[in-house]
Amino acid sequence: MEISLDSLKPFEKLKTDLSSVLQVVEKNGHGVLLKENQPAYIILKYTEGINLLGNTSNLKRSQHTLQEAMKIVLMEQEDKKLHAAELADEIYKRGLYYKKNGDKAQYNQIRARANHYPDLFEPLAGNIIKLKTN
Repeated sequence: MEISLDSLKPFEKLKTDLSSVLQVVEKNGHGVLLKENQPAYIILKYTEGINLLGNTSNLKRSQHTLQEAMKIVLMEQEDKKLHAAELADEIYKRGLYYKKNGDKAQYNQIRARANHYPDLFEPLAGNIIKLKTN
């Protein structure tokens, strides 16, 4: 959302001059209320068909931590290794792990997690992640 300077209003204006705040919202579709010169609240003009609550109720929840999900998928591979992008796709497809916003983990996140758990994983050349078996 782009915020124009004329949409910024001090929070105190709600108490002293509500109509000027509402005029800004009517004109721009939104208004930003400032407290101590910092954005504190956004007031949005209602538009038919928008979901004001966002997708928070529809966010997917993780069943496992990312490293647990990686281990589950890699255990089922014959050679216990898989390309990080394929691993990310498989984890997402099975619903084993989702980021906080409900998206799938990206291959670079998979690679970083493998580096963070050297006792479990061995990152190989070409973005291949191998599960260490003892």
